[in-house]
Amino acid sequence: MSDHISGPRALAEPIADITDVYAFPSPERSGQLVLVMNTLPFAQPSDLFSDGLVYRFRLRPLTPGAASDPARFTVAEEELVFDCVFSALTGDETKSVAQEGTCFTPRGETVSFGLNDERGGSADGVRVFAGPRWDPFIMDAPAALKTIATGKLAFTDPGAIYLDGKNILSLVVEIDCARLLGGSELFGVVAETLTRGSMNVGMSSVMPAEPMTRSFSALT
Repeated sequence: MSDHISGPRALAEPIADITDVYAFPSPERSGQLVLVMNTLPFAQPSDLFSDGLVYRFRLRPLTPGAASDPARFTVAEEELVFDCVFSALTGDETKSVAQEGTCFTPRGETVSFGLNDERGGSADGVRVFAGPRWDPFIMDAPAALKTIATGKLAFTDPGAIYLDGKNILSLVVEIDCARLLGGSELFGVVAETLTRGSMNVGMSSVMPAEPMTRSFSALT
């Protein structure tokens, strides 16, 4: 799901704006669930994650409904939370900037990782990457706005990708399902950005509800 700059809080604090959330089984590593949270539309290569936010993934196991009503799920009471936080800026204008991140697992274990480290950080069944990446949002925004304003389709063939070449800040967490998710095969996933002291804002992203919480079901 993609939803950029949606609402006054996202406009006021774009660093906390959740633009995309993805949850999918790893195509390369069997038994691994990949969670992705993208924030900060139009991020610059030098932009950092906020040290005043908690970047949170919340997972709950789902049980499918009966064959007569397969779209209805039973949501488990137990919630599994993965929290990622970032250090304040270190270094100065004449030196390379370093920012460290920490991911807290539902077991209370921690995984350390560095910003924009291609190897990421891994421990205790979790791998984490954080850094700027190409914005995957595909939309011809000017044509969409013209369509809304005029009531007539304004899309062309070929169209234009408005955010082509733009970046977001991407946080990727890969989880060993057997070790950390208890063997469940279906999950609801919610991504949130929450204040942790130095920023007075909180956003969550649930599909399709706002404010700034997005949820997905993901097969493990």
